[in-house]
Amino acid sequence: MTALKIPGRFARPVVALASVVGVLGTAWIADSAIAMRAEHNLSQAVKEASRLGTSPSTYIGGMPYTLALVTKEVPLVEVQALDVEVPDMGLVSAATTLRDVEVSPSQLLSGDLQGAHVSTLSRSISLDAVALGRLLGMTDLAIANPKNISPTGGVASEAELTGTIPGAQEQASAVVTLRLVGPEFRMIPQEVKNLPAGLSEDEVIEAFTLKFDTRELPLPNQATAVKLLGGSISFETQRFNTDVRIVDLSPIEIDGRFEEDGTEKGAPAPLETVRARSANSPS
Repeated sequence: MTALKIPGRFARPVVALASVVGVLGTAWIADSAIAMRAEHNLSQAVKEASRLGTSPSTYIGGMPYTLALVTKEVPLVEVQALDVEVPDMGLVSAATTLRDVEVSPSQLLSGDLQGAHVSTLSRSISLDAVALGRLLGMTDLAIANPKNISPTGGVASEAELTGTIPGAQEQASAVVTLRLVGPEFRMIPQEVKNLPAGLSEDEVIEAFTLKFDTRELPLPNQATAVKLLGGSISFETQRFNTDVRIVDLSPIEIDGRFEEDGTEKGAPAPLETVRARSANSPS
């Protein structure tokens, strides 16, 4: 077998290139190891603080991760828990997202984000077809995007639901609007797509109608956005320019830190609330 012989004039560049690749590879492995350790530590801390049965998945963004030692900021942190048991709803998916996280070197290396300042803290709860079907009494419910309609979010969205209404022999389907009116979520059919034999259109509309107070969800305050995402209905609430506590990273609200209007307990009430209280108080 003839050994590969590199001409002398190419030998040094090849060796130099191999050295650079080796150094970069080693640096990448070290960077990934630091990131994985920080994510693991964060996951365990959230599990203990939120009393979850299993460790949530965590992601601390940044490429390379250790660049934040210089920038002192991590662009994105995500904590997600699947199959969280919620009374009356069954298993839901929950997530917390932090953006523009200001960190010290020790926080970056350890994954301890206690006290870190963030521009946005988002908390979301997602009901999949099984969870929503439980509320509607339909064991075979399916959720889809209406044709020719892209997923949207905000105070209103749309979805197409298909399922067997209790007592019926065939599946019904309807396009529904998903709307937030103050703290209340309203799911109202706008079009019946499939009408089973023996049922009236009004009966299908009633079967696919759902209303509930979003303050009943395991969120820190009422939902501010609703959207259809990946076959699930997602409710989201946000806080801006806040300092993080580990319990804030729990995918579900557990400690009742916030009032129903979203303000921290003990904090000054919003102007509208003060006016309402003043108007109702005896003179």
